Amino acid sequence: MDMLAKLGIGNAHPGGFGETIEQLKKYPIDKGKKVLEVGCGTGRTACYLAEQGCDVTAIDIRPEMINKAKIRAEKQGTQVKFLIGDVCQLPFDADSFDVVMVESVTNFADAQKAVSEYYRVLKPEGKLYDREVIKVKDMTTGIHRALCSFYGVSKIYKLEEWQDLLESNKFSTVTSTGIHPFPLTMFEDQVQHPDPVHLSDRQSFMDPRVWQITARYDELVNKYHPYMGYTLMIGSKD
Repeated sequence: MDMLAKLGIGNAHPGGFGETIEQLKKYPIDKGKKVLEVGCGTGRTACYLAEQGCDVTAIDIRPEMINKAKIRAEKQGTQVKFLIGDVCQLPFDADSFDVVMVESVTNFADAQKAVSEYYRVLKPEGKLYDREVIKVKDMTTGIHRALCSFYGVSKIYKLEEWQDLLESNKFSTVTSTGIHPFPLTMFEDQVQHPDPVHLSDRQSFMDPRVWQITARYDELVNKYHPYMGYTLMIGSKD
C-alpha cells in the first residue's frame, strides 16, 4: 500500500482500469445516480464516473491517496467529493447511495464489517459492485500464508465464500461474472490504459524499496497465479 501511494498508481486492482471501463459498459450507471466508491486510491475510477454524469463521493483511509485524488479531479476538471474514511465505519447515513463501487478493497479490511456497511448506506434497490481476488483452487498452508503476508490480508476467499458473505449481510440476487485469470504483472494495464495524470511522488522511482516490492510481487505471482483469480460480484438491496 505504501508503494502504491508513492507511485500514485490509479489502476492497481485486478484487471486494471480496462476492467473498470468494461464493467461500466456492461453494467452502466445512469447519469445523476449517487455513487460511493470505497477505497478510491488516487481517484481514477471516481473521476471517470463523474465524467459519465454520476454524482460521486469517494473515500480512502489513506490521506495521501485522497490528496492525490483531489489533484486528479482538479486536473481533469471533474467534481467528486473526496473524504478520508474507513470502509468498516462509513461516515454516511443509511440509505444514502444508489450504487456502491468497490475495486479490490473489501479483502484488505474486515470483510464482514465492510459488507455490512455497504448494505447499510445503499438505498433500497441499490446495487453493490465489488471486484475481488478469489482463490480458485486449494492452497497449502505455506502458499496461503505467503500470499496473505505479502498482501496484508487475513484470508483469500473462494468465490462461494464471497457470495455467502454478501448473502449473510442481506444482499439478494448475488451474482458474479465468473472467474478471471489473475494478472501476471502489477503494471500490465498501464500499456493499454496509461494514466493521463501522473501522481507519483518525486524520486519514488529511485527508491530501492519500491523495486524490491515489485520484484517480490512478480516472484509470487509467477509462482502461484494458478491458485488465484478475480471476479466481479453484484449484490442488490431489497
